Amino acid sequence: MPAYRSSAEAEIRVAVVERLREIVPGCRIIHEINAESFGNRIDVLAVGIHHIAAVEIKSAKDKLDRLPAQIKAMRSVTNSVFAALHEKFLTPVGIDGQYGVSPPDESRGAIVWAYPRMARKGHVECQAEWLERDRWAKSKRSLLPDALRLLWRAELQEIASCLGVKGIARMTVEEAADHIRWHMTGQQIAHAICATLRRRDCIEADPVMAVAA
Repeated sequence: MPAYRSSAEAEIRVAVVERLREIVPGCRIIHEINAESFGNRIDVLAVGIHHIAAVEIKSAKDKLDRLPAQIKAMRSVTNSVFAALHEKFLTPVGIDGQYGVSPPDESRGAIVWAYPRMARKGHVECQAEWLERDRWAKSKRSLLPDALRLLWRAELQEIASCLGVKGIARMTVEEAADHIRWHMTGQQIAHAICATLRRRDCIEADPVMAVAA
């Protein structure tokens, strides 16, 4: 476990990874990912063939003040966004929580996972490990244009080069991204981003994965 990571966070992270592998089968898990032009580090990223899911973890030792900005940033570059919160952040609904629990306002825009899962009066799934709120929310089919910000300048230049674009060595991040958006469909861009992340050499991640054609 990295020195900067508390045992409280590490416990939630293990459960997060297990859940992500169920949601995005065959995904590559990447921890603490950042990019050249993306201002927020993502705790855990699950990269499938065309789908990217992101998770921000808040343990019992954390605060939620930065969570809204983190969720907003993740929503701009991924298909699905989750906030994995320690259950202390949940608010009981009704007397002694007889109507279940409510996620904090700071988690709006994300599907909330609460951990650990303890018996709660009035909740039909109280024996499950996770409490999952808003699990019926639909993930985005297409990645937003800003998803290209997850990639490094050299990675964007490589994609542009494969498209036959000239003068890539002098291109900035935004210039390379602009060429990619012009020449590729949304599906092709999603595939290119995922393929790049699945083969990127990362400090803490699953082994590099072969890229499907």
